[in-house]
Amino acid sequence: MRQYIITMVAATLILTGCGCKTSKRSVGDEHYPLVGTQWNLVKLDGKEIGADFALRPFLTFDTVGGVQGNLGCNSFFGEYSVNKKHKMTLGFQGATKRLCQQMEVERAFMKALKREITRYEIQGEELILYAGDDEVMRFTGVDLGKVE
Repeated sequence: MRQYIITMVAATLILTGCGCKTSKRSVGDEHYPLVGTQWNLVKLDGKEIGADFALRPFLTFDTVGGVQGNLGCNSFFGEYSVNKKHKMTLGFQGATKRLCQQMEVERAFMKALKREITRYEIQGEELILYAGDDEVMRFTGVDLGKVE
């Protein structure tokens, strides 16, 4: 548990530094970088995700190969790597274990994070993660500097 807390604190400090970078974005031409963006889950295995959560499921990527976020109730962390051809590997490592309402989406999101993600695409303000040719998850980006 102590290692988890240290990892989450380090990730928060790193992400805080990443979110301070400003860039000009014009309306209708949004493009978010993989790192420095909070990616809110909007579609999972082809199904739209509703907004009736205490905290919308999301993930963020840091500059040192860490991925972390929230499953809708519980926090999670893991690791990732990417190359210039948008190939991605994603490794789920662990999560907190609170029992909450709305556990169906949380369990499905955790299961999807454990799948073999092979590539990603960023299309404007959306991040799409694939396993082979199958779309596994789709996210909408929010600049970390604007996250409440």
